[in-house]
Amino acid sequence: MTLHRVLEITNDSKNLSRVRGEAAAVLAETAFDREMRNKIIVAVDEALANVVEHAYGGGSGEVRVLFTLDERTLVVRIQDQGVRFDPGERLKTAVDIHEHIRLGLKGGLGMFLMRRIMDDVVYNHDGPDFVNELVMVKNLPQPDLPAEDGDASS
Repeated sequence: MTLHRVLEITNDSKNLSRVRGEAAAVLAETAFDREMRNKIIVAVDEALANVVEHAYGGGSGEVRVLFTLDERTLVVRIQDQGVRFDPGERLKTAVDIHEHIRLGLKGGLGMFLMRRIMDDVVYNHDGPDFVNELVMVKNLPQPDLPAEDGDASS
């Protein structure tokens, strides 16, 4: 089974709920429990909210959200043609959440949340169909395989 869904939206915040709904529909086809589904929706929402807020510098533009689901992984790609953005070290370095709270910082946790929730978060730029692309991957829970005959645990 492979599922592909593509949403083409404008960078208007009213479209966030539409993408959350599509994410929920895709996730309904998976073995993720409700808690993990909700977390993945948060990761998608955070990523998309960053694009909506920052990619086009206050102007309007197009955003493409692609969901690909197969037997092993869920891949979410968010692509835009906005100002080139390279998260650099922010994508790799850990956030000290306690220090962040102590300092009273309100924003800046989107990448932290995405990295905590998803199994892989990769940023690409300058592709043939996009300037910015954020790729988030979540491995699906795999059923436990039965022990083979002759296994030492029998």
